[in-house]
Amino acid sequence: MPPLAFLLQGLALGLTAAASPGPFQTYLINQTLLGGWRRGATIAIAPLISDIPIVLIILTLLDQLPIYFLRIISLAGGVFLLYISWNTWRQWRAAGSAQVGSDQASEGQPGAISTGGYLLRGVVMNALSPGPYTFWALVNGPIVLSALQQSWVHGAAFLLGFYGMMIGGYLGIAALFDQARRLGPRVVRSLTLLSLLILAVFGLMLLGRGIWGL
Repeated sequence: MPPLAFLLQGLALGLTAAASPGPFQTYLINQTLLGGWRRGATIAIAPLISDIPIVLIILTLLDQLPIYFLRIISLAGGVFLLYISWNTWRQWRAAGSAQVGSDQASEGQPGAISTGGYLLRGVVMNALSPGPYTFWALVNGPIVLSALQQSWVHGAAFLLGFYGMMIGGYLGIAALFDQARRLGPRVVRSLTLLSLLILAVFGLMLLGRGIWGL
């Protein structure tokens, strides 16, 4: 199979990953509505960092991970999502009647979170979500191993297609919801609250998956 075939597979799967609703995508939308394109774009590149250990773990230990591994990840991810939801709720409530869509805590102001801080949160959130582990164990992992059996070029073609399309998709989502900020403070405030509630639901779902194996 030529490298182009693996590139096309990576592009297709990257688009699927970016379009699939989940905690990371919801957090990306929430923070873009609050802080704009720059914050959203910063969070969008987080998988490039968080996926490095995930990919190494899966490719090295595929079919050897204990059954409770994803339950532990789910528990940790659920707790972290609820923590982020609570902090974001406090930020949303503190905004009050102020114009939502402006940066609530601009860099350089007391209590502000730096650009690196948002990137770190995105990295931790993605690393504590069972989605990337499951996706790599069941879909991407076997494809990459098959590609590497032919050559490193085949493997690189798949990874380039996958991450190029996925990160591009996340950047597109950030751009879309940055434009949504022009709909007015009331609409943006409602959208922000909705994304916040969805984020909390994902947190509870991950806790349930970790506790009861749902």
